[in-house]
Amino acid sequence: MRKLGFQLGLIVFGIALVTAQPLPRRPWLGARLSADPQGGITLNQVVGGTAKAAGLQAQDVLLQINGKTLQHPSEVAPTIAQYTEKQAVTFTIRRAGSQQEIKTTWVGRDRESVAKGTVTYDRVPFKGGQLSVIINKPEGTGKLPAVLFIPGYTCSSVDGLTPDHPYGRVVQAFHNAGFVVVRVEKSGLGDSQNTPDCSTTTLYDEVESFKAGFQKMKSLPYVDTDKLFIFGHSMGGIIAPAISAGEKVRGVMVYGTTAKSWFEYQLEMNRLQLKLAKLPPMEYESKCRIQADIAFDYFIRKKSLEAIAADPEKKAVLETDWQYDGKDRIFDRNQEYWRQIQDYPLLDNWKNTTGKVLVLYGESDFQAFSLPDHEQIVQTVNHYHPGNAAILSFPLTDHYFARSGTMQQAYDTFSQGKIQELFQAFNPEVTQKAVAWALALVQS
Repeated sequence: MRKLGFQLGLIVFGIALVTAQPLPRRPWLGARLSADPQGGITLNQVVGGTAKAAGLQAQDVLLQINGKTLQHPSEVAPTIAQYTEKQAVTFTIRRAGSQQEIKTTWVGRDRESVAKGTVTYDRVPFKGGQLSVIINKPEGTGKLPAVLFIPGYTCSSVDGLTPDHPYGRVVQAFHNAGFVVVRVEKSGLGDSQNTPDCSTTTLYDEVESFKAGFQKMKSLPYVDTDKLFIFGHSMGGIIAPAISAGEKVRGVMVYGTTAKSWFEYQLEMNRLQLKLAKLPPMEYESKCRIQADIAFDYFIRKKSLEAIAADPEKKAVLETDWQYDGKDRIFDRNQEYWRQIQDYPLLDNWKNTTGKVLVLYGESDFQAFSLPDHEQIVQTVNHYHPGNAAILSFPLTDHYFARSGTMQQAYDTFSQGKIQELFQAFNPEVTQKAVAWALALVQS
């Protein structure tokens, strides 16, 4: 599942309405990273933040932060989480074969702002700490409709979204249409304080955190609680119904998600993506079969990753195709996170969702690739709540809302790392139709 593109969300109850209080600003490293084969972390690109302020350069290898040795990019976020902006930091790097130290102070991201309206930084309690919440409020008075945005599975902050970022475009589209838009950071991300590192949390933890965000949205004095919406992308399309099943919502929108068990999904996705990779026929079939063996051991037999990796052939596939860290993580999340998705009552949650549902499907999506899955969500909702769900398909549109051509072309562009090219190819029809659908419900 090398190109897995899913993401998710969860609950805290008893949230009191308080004046917005932004949490202390976390540092921003400002670099794109990858593991270095000789040890340490390669800076593939410096884009801003502390890295730029310190004079770090592309192809520098980061070895230590304030004396702590680093081996993998996943260690960077929890290390940085210990600090706030303007504190001192020493980077130990390897540059052109020579080791050196660079001293500077941590730089935080600029907080977001908008031309018409406000962006407020707030918080919600979670597991003994605080999750950062970002609220876009449009101009105007009185009670406003609101939407909770739930991203995909990766442990990535939803703060500092650039105007060309697909998530930034979704947020801005609803903001411009008069919706309050609420984002809640996953545990340990953004400015969140004293919460577990995202990579250690489970699916149920994540559902809890997004339920906390939903409660925050309901508590805002300028939000019309009869006009609440949820927009879930990728794994967010699994979390969204977990919230809507127990809450009064006007509408739920999901893009690029699934309806089947994760075991089935991963088998089908592997076959599709290995085909798009254009492997020789016998190598293709061999890889598909060993992927199936690993998935059966992991999802059905519930074997640990370490036990599966005791087989050298399976270990090699885990490391290359499942991003296995040699311990208990695949795809940058822990093994229980993925197994919980396998057993999650996804269709039960759709059955119990009483609000209207709009399912959005990109026809070139090679990650959430199954049109029948998207149709199954619609069929399930409509079986128990006739007429409540509809589906919209977008030709030549991929998992990232981009008009990137055929599924093969979308795969090739993504595999070549041309992410900025995908950002620029954003298909505005997705947000236009989603916003129009939500506005029609607001006005009905």
